[in-house]
Amino acid sequence: MLLKVKYQSSKKYIRLQPGFTYLEFISEVKNKFGLPDVTELHIFDETDTAVEEDIFLELIEANPDICLTVCDSAAGDAHSTSSSLTDTMSLSSSDSDLHRDLGIPVTGSRLSTGAKNKPTTEVSESEAAKEMVENALRIKPGGEDVLEEYKSEKSLQHRTRRQLVNILASHMTEMHGRIPSRKQKEKYALGIITLFPSLKDPFSPKGYEHFYDGEKGTGYLAWRLKTMSRSRDRRPEKVATSPQAQGPNRRRSTVTVPQQLDGDACREAQFLFGHNARHSRRGGSV
Repeated sequence: MLLKVKYQSSKKYIRLQPGFTYLEFISEVKNKFGLPDVTELHIFDETDTAVEEDIFLELIEANPDICLTVCDSAAGDAHSTSSSLTDTMSLSSSDSDLHRDLGIPVTGSRLSTGAKNKPTTEVSESEAAKEMVENALRIKPGGEDVLEEYKSEKSLQHRTRRQLVNILASHMTEMHGRIPSRKQKEKYALGIITLFPSLKDPFSPKGYEHFYDGEKGTGYLAWRLKTMSRSRDRRPEKVATSPQAQGPNRRRSTVTVPQQLDGDACREAQFLFGHNARHSRRGGSV
């Protein structure tokens, strides 16, 4: 596989073997551009968004023609500072176009009053996940009912919460296939507690483990996805038919034997057979 990489003012292609890893990519970049092994590199996509290790492979699979920009630690700090300030204050025009194409409402600012003290990356991920969940609820049947109930009650009943999970699990499989990745399930779980703050668990590390716990693979979303997968895999049972034996062991149909005659009926038949036999020998008529 060939990847286009830019370092400073130079662009080069990096050749990678199938099944390559993030660390192998970093090693090839250093080798191609003649960088020391101890150099700490930062990667950015074409929109100056930092590309981290956990989403690197997924990004490459989705856009193999992308041109990645690689900076060393000193240049990377200046690069990330400039881009983060732009992303924090408002959506870029390209980001706005992408959200509009996906049907996600575009807001004037990513920062809310309660999130000003949070790291920029955490805020942007939470807001993106929130917008994704809200958009899914607005386009799926029953989703508006969930939003309206939370708006009026500031909480969700058990029945509505189950409806919320069913809707998002269905949307997840439509968007990401039958087996969504751990990252995708965590994003939906994060979006739920960001859109519905009262559903957050204050006693868990991330607050959304009851919807999806990536370490254990449990939670409402995980269980619903497993149920959906079992329902799709279930097929009507076929009636087993054993092969019929041939030759002497072949099963044959039973010949129906006429009912045995007795009494007058038997004597009448005997007389008729005897009469017919005599008539045939004489060549006469009845």
